[in-house]
Amino acid sequence: MYGFRLPVSGFRQSTPDVILTGVTANDLPEGYAAARAGDALVVARESALGAVLREIAQHGSLHAWAAARPGARAMAGRGTAWAVDAPAGAGHDRAEPAGRWVVRHYRRGGAVARWLRDRYLRLGPLRPLRELRASAAARARGVRTPEVVALAVYPSGIYYRADLATAEVPGATDLAESLWAEHPAAADPSARLAALAAAGTLLRQLADAGVAHPDLNAKNILIAAGTGAGAPVAYVLDLDGCEVGEPLSWKRQREAQARLERSLRKWERLTRRPLPPAEWQALRQALEAPAPDAGSSRG
Repeated sequence: MYGFRLPVSGFRQSTPDVILTGVTANDLPEGYAAARAGDALVVARESALGAVLREIAQHGSLHAWAAARPGARAMAGRGTAWAVDAPAGAGHDRAEPAGRWVVRHYRRGGAVARWLRDRYLRLGPLRPLRELRASAAARARGVRTPEVVALAVYPSGIYYRADLATAEVPGATDLAESLWAEHPAAADPSARLAALAAAGTLLRQLADAGVAHPDLNAKNILIAAGTGAGAPVAYVLDLDGCEVGEPLSWKRQREAQARLERSLRKWERLTRRPLPPAEWQALRQALEAPAPDAGSSRG
């Protein structure tokens, strides 16, 4: 276990002129605060910071707390993420529950994963802080992405490890599961068409909002029920490598589309269940259509 146990007295609330691992409170999006737990950096929604610090003090890390939480649900992915009830006292109204969080431990991908696994060099912006800033910027532009509620960074020599907690999107499944898993929605042709149309609309919204995602694949898109009897909507995940700026050029839009289509082709090969032409058409038609107002992006 990479975690460590710390006394509550080890926590210090940040102020704009106190530097925490090279980060000041002024570097954080509005509504977030930072504190130190020994050498660790903890950032959370202001209403949740005290509760997160308390749980890290008891369990050693945010991910260890989630793994030990009663009723924790394991979620597949690169390493185990845990869907859990938020800690007591983490809501805006301390007397009310704060919903559910998904807590994941950052792990390397690609060729370096064999050697570094979950370690990142302490050079440049911290990866979870990049994700927090990109997520906040995307949400401010109307893109649906789960809200980052807390993060923790654990220095280790020239490296660091990190955890991230986001608000759970109730009832959501990723696009791959929506199309290929053994559950009713994946077997319902109309639900499959609606899921792909939602994914196409999300790509259009990302382009218009100027959010360039470097790894838009079928596992980084969540499909959730829309409001009332409305069509399903899509959320984007893993924004730590995103750039948020001007609306994307036609070339960059096509690159994002090509990445997602390569991911879907991969799932076709893995499952030996190709998407029929009508489903490919649903994705592409939604991508080409003007993006509707995403409305509230909270979730």
